[in-house]
Amino acid sequence: MSQNSASLDALFGPVAAKPDGSDVLAALTVAARERILILDGAMGTQIQGLGFDEDQFRGEAFAGCACHQQGNNDLLILTQPGAIEEIHYQYAISGADILETNTFSSTSIAQADYGMEDAVYALNRDGARLVRRAAIRAEQQDGKRRFVAGALGPTNRTASMSPDVNNPGYRAVTFDDLR
Repeated sequence: MSQNSASLDALFGPVAAKPDGSDVLAALTVAARERILILDGAMGTQIQGLGFDEDQFRGEAFAGCACHQQGNNDLLILTQPGAIEEIHYQYAISGADILETNTFSSTSIAQADYGMEDAVYALNRDGARLVRRAAIRAEQQDGKRRFVAGALGPTNRTASMSPDVNNPGYRAVTFDDLR
């Protein structure tokens, strides 16, 4: 367990069964009826502005990883959690009602390009925890409730067409792989 995961466990408790979410859905429905809800902005743009180098993307935990990691913005959830949480927090105090996780590429298919398939569960779990912690901090500051949404982008592979023009039946990924 990483130090970041341990500190998130201290805040949220161990990973356990969650309630059905009906209270959150009810609050979100009320808020949406009262006003236009604002989503946060582009995480990638904010991350690029920080200018992290390869070593900062890797952090201590992945210093020995064979694959290039610079540009793997999702990995920063594990290697630069304070920076990611601060971006979420800044969006919240700037007026965002809904904060999205920094998990756009946190699928085994997308992370395979970086050799980080085994980190996908931790990326999604800790990504949700970081954004929730930022939302709680903002609410403690101004009393305004925020909502957290998971972000999942498209994969960088397609199951609907072949990447090989000489073999139209070939698929680099199957529909089952995409589940």
